[in-house]
Amino acid sequence: FEFDLGEHITNLSLWGNGAGTRLGAIKFTTSKNRQFFEKMTSWSLKTEYTIDVGSGICLGLEGRSGSDIDCMGFLFINPIKSSMLTDMEYPTLSFLKPQVTPEYVKSVSHQNDTSLVQEESITYSKTLTKTSSWSVSNKIETTLNVSVKAGIPDLVEVSSGFSLTVGVEHSTSLVKTETITEADTIQLKIPPWKTLDVDITVGRANIDLDYRATVKVTCMNGSQLVFPSNGTYNGVTYTSAKVSIKER
Repeated sequence: FEFDLGEHITNLSLWGNGAGTRLGAIKFTTSKNRQFFEKMTSWSLKTEYTIDVGSGICLGLEGRSGSDIDCMGFLFINPIKSSMLTDMEYPTLSFLKPQVTPEYVKSVSHQNDTSLVQEESITYSKTLTKTSSWSVSNKIETTLNVSVKAGIPDLVEVSSGFSLTVGVEHSTSLVKTETITEADTIQLKIPPWKTLDVDITVGRANIDLDYRATVKVTCMNGSQLVFPSNGTYNGVTYTSAKVSIKER
């Protein structure tokens, strides 16, 4: 029997062989209403043992066998309170040089054909969507409702251009979308007989980083299952607006 992604056990029954020496039968139903039922054929089944499946997420089987299966049990995670991807690290962050592409917010020219200084104002506004997502290599997000406790990689301007930094750690979902608005009003003083060319841009960067982290599954009874995980972080972020003014 092969489980689909996200499929878990909802009911499980086991039987012995009636003599207390062998496994007699296995029967379970899944969250997709599929059933597995295999049993011994030489003897009839006697006592059915209904098993507590907890969260329904089966970690594996344990038991003892020789030429026959002497005993066997299923290992389940208890009912789950929360699942968190935490202790996030981005090992290659300091080596990555982000490629920042300028996007025009506004581009205007103001010409002064008089002998007096002219004053003008430019108002701009642009809505930007920043995204963050963490893919998980072992697909646990299909079975567990996983949240993330991590700092999000972002751009920081340095003398040589841009580099990456990690923001303040906070809790979020595996996929996060944030809408921001870059808006302001710029006051211009245009010299006599001059033209000012004004370009307002933001920088856009796609960030792809490997990460390693720890998954902490906390059960309703207070117990924890902790194991390492890794995957890829993908994000889209922006710089703040930059104003360029050229006189001609």
